[in-house]
Amino acid sequence: MTTAIEPTPADDECAGTPTESPTPARGARTDRPALRADDPRECIAAVPALLGFVPRRSLVVYLLRQPPSGSGPASLSAVARHDLEPPGRGGWARLATHLTALCVRENTVAVLALIVDDRAGAPHSGKPGVRSGRHRYLMRALERALVAEHIMLDEVWAVREIAAGEPWWAVEDPAVAGVQSDPAASPIALAEAVDGYRIKASREDLEDLVAVDAQLCAEVRPEVDRAGILAGQRFRTAIFRDELDRYRRSLLNRVLDRVAVLASDGTVDARALAETAVALRDPTVRDAVFALAGGHRAEAAARLWAQLCRVLTGSDRAEAATLFGYSAYTRGDGVLAGIALRAALESDPDHTIARLLDTALGTGMPPHEVRKLAYSGRAKAAELGVEFDLRADWLQP
Repeated sequence: MTTAIEPTPADDECAGTPTESPTPARGARTDRPALRADDPRECIAAVPALLGFVPRRSLVVYLLRQPPSGSGPASLSAVARHDLEPPGRGGWARLATHLTALCVRENTVAVLALIVDDRAGAPHSGKPGVRSGRHRYLMRALERALVAEHIMLDEVWAVREIAAGEPWWAVEDPAVAGVQSDPAASPIALAEAVDGYRIKASREDLEDLVAVDAQLCAEVRPEVDRAGILAGQRFRTAIFRDELDRYRRSLLNRVLDRVAVLASDGTVDARALAETAVALRDPTVRDAVFALAGGHRAEAAARLWAQLCRVLTGSDRAEAATLFGYSAYTRGDGVLAGIALRAALESDPDHTIARLLDTALGTGMPPHEVRKLAYSGRAKAAELGVEFDLRADWLQP
């Protein structure tokens, strides 16, 4: 099939969890360069930019669907990734079932697949390489599951790693092979770089963004305790004076001040991080700052939530990780959203919003649906007398 793959808006993408089910890519937008399904070099080189990291020992699947009009080139609905380590042949069948279910949810008409396996040997003189039999079995398991849903498996390629100059080959016909182009020079990678996104070397690097730093935690913990005591005193005073809205407005404005500092390339010290963490304990303030994901300082807010994830524990960490996960989710970064939301639930298994977002992510709810949470946050902020401006690309139709 020769077709242009035109990246669809993030609003049209699904999301998923990277453990139980495939992980769709970060949101591609209409201003992204189109890919061509008949150009394996270009498709393979774009994978790190589409996922946000360089996959290893993975099955990567490109999901294609027809435009609403029913005519014109197929569009890229999502790029899904799954670990290439299921337990035996039964595991491959389950993997194929998971992928097919995702395809059905995305109204997929055709699929391209890429196997990334450093244990594989490239074909020699058109003859199959090491592990080629296992890869063909995986391909056929996937094809059987897809055909049952009237979805075509169009091409399956394999590589040892995604890197410039490394070989690629077709799993079904090893004589069809070539050399990879530079992923850093992929048009999609260049477009992402313009937007400030950095491709991580591995999924572990993404996990490090929210990993607890024990030393930093030890430094911030006393500040959190002090800020908590002071906040409790001010809260009781506000209740006594019937000034609760004024108190919450001051908390919200302090959080916004910290975001502004980061937006101007400043730094937030341990005391400021602690005060922000305590401010987020107030449900009204926490709900209001969800609106930051759609504002002009969304990137700075995400950096603040990520910093908090590294220096907090327990329910405080869960609040920060939920906000960070939501920020990633709304921009179509399903991989990072899943990592952050799992961190939130590990810190507080009963966190209602984290659980709802994690469920939405796992069932494929598109980013534009969860953006409603930001609109609710903006309304909460307005009740306190604080106005949030959402970006034009966030405005509801």
